Amino acid sequence: MRETENLIVGLGIAGINLCHQLEKTGKSFLVVDNCPTNSASLIAGGIYNPVVFKRKLKSWKADELVPSLVESYTELDERLGINSLLHPFPILKPISSKDEVHEWHQVIAEGRLSPFVESIEERKPTGPFTDEVIASVTIKSAGFVRIENLLLAYRKYLKQKGFLIKKALDYSKLKLKESEIEYEDVKAERIIFSEGRYISENPFFNWVPFKPTKGQILTVKAHDSLSADRIYNQQFLLFPTEEKNIFKLGATYEWNVLDEVPTKEATEELLSKAKKTLNVSFEVVEEKAAIRPTVVDRRPVIGVHPEHKYLFLFNGMGTKGVMIAPYFAKQLVDFIYNDGELDAEANLNRFLRRHYKKD
Repeated sequence: MRETENLIVGLGIAGINLCHQLEKTGKSFLVVDNCPTNSASLIAGGIYNPVVFKRKLKSWKADELVPSLVESYTELDERLGINSLLHPFPILKPISSKDEVHEWHQVIAEGRLSPFVESIEERKPTGPFTDEVIASVTIKSAGFVRIENLLLAYRKYLKQKGFLIKKALDYSKLKLKESEIEYEDVKAERIIFSEGRYISENPFFNWVPFKPTKGQILTVKAHDSLSADRIYNQQFLLFPTEEKNIFKLGATYEWNVLDEVPTKEATEELLSKAKKTLNVSFEVVEEKAAIRPTVVDRRPVIGVHPEHKYLFLFNGMGTKGVMIAPYFAKQLVDFIYNDGELDAEANLNRFLRRHYKKD
């Protein structure tokens, strides 16, 4: 029988950050994951943006989340010997109306977005922009993580250390004892579920009100001059890969048809949005789709089961998972080992009264 303090279920962006924080604090863990090739984490853009463009506000907890993510992904890169973190990597937001220019001036003057946005360029930015674009703002302290590189490297790292059980969890084989849990040949003090979209199959936490969304992302080749030193954001995200003239273009949101099959309609939607802003000819190289584990209130869900004190949840990172997971992974580890507090907006307990029913 193998013994560990923590059995982690799922190795997406949430699971990686959770494992990293446990390892930093010297706590033992094993991971159960079937290592899929089409998970949301594998195809995610990995963008982190401290600004909500639609409302021209700082993103939720941006001042805390950005430093935490930079620290965590820098540490992970050093541990794994890779370079997945691109920080800072500016986001360029094109502007196409005079009213919006006025709104940005007001927001900047009030300091609402400081230090992430401090000025506006009232002219067409350099590059192949359409005539609709009349100004732009640049977001500082933004960037992205090459998630696929990080995830594959971390899988290899755990396999080499003997910490990865490469299979899907069979919930029926999970035994809850008085002071521990057992799963096949593993004995653990607790189990932490980070299985992403598969939360719906979890008999202990399937009552949590998740609202998964399907997202599609394209790999495209740009046949025109397009700067690879920024992220373009204008109802789409366009950012460079490690290959010359190859970019990622995303992402769509679909709540009704929840499968992992790319569609022609979603591809056309993304290309159409990009061409309204950029005079660039794109060739579609690859189309991918996956299901994001989003929650009804767009906040992560972390905490302990209301009845089983050795069952924990760390899920619901959603579209901002790269940005959210490092901060809350640290918070959950502190909650488990040091009696730390969980953020009320992320705490699982917020759903108890309305959604949880005892057997």
